[in-house]
Amino acid sequence: MAGFEVVVRPAVFPSIRPAPAQPVPSADDPEQGFATIRGNGAKQVSVSTSSSTSASTSTHTETKRRFDEARVYQKKEDGSVNKKNFVDIEAVNKVWSKGPPGNFRGFNGDDVVPTYPGRGYTGDDIQVNYYQRIKEKDNIEIKKKDQIRKQGDA
Repeated sequence: MAGFEVVVRPAVFPSIRPAPAQPVPSADDPEQGFATIRGNGAKQVSVSTSSSTSASTSTHTETKRRFDEARVYQKKEDGSVNKKNFVDIEAVNKVWSKGPPGNFRGFNGDDVVPTYPGRGYTGDDIQVNYYQRIKEKDNIEIKKKDQIRKQGDA
């Protein structure tokens, strides 16, 4: 077995080495060898783009609500009331909402712009919706009346 002293080196023979570079004779015409690109003249190309985005909504956002707190007991098929089984509910009877005015269609010349005395056009309208109040029955007990909750209250 050979040790680290022995180094194997391949022998390169002169016949497989590349030939030395040959001198290139200078060209007679200095323009020879250059590519020429020709066209039909310069022309300005302009691309115009236009975009328009519009959004509108006809929905209202609730700002305040009035409700009654009630307790509804289980009513059995025979008509008896089980007072041990109940659900506490909030029965809404009035809702204030804010949103776009009903008669305003946009700023297109002769459209009617709603104004309010002393305020001018505000861009939104307060709408009030009323709902039927919950009534007491043999299985419905009203705990609190006319509770008010504003937007953002828990």
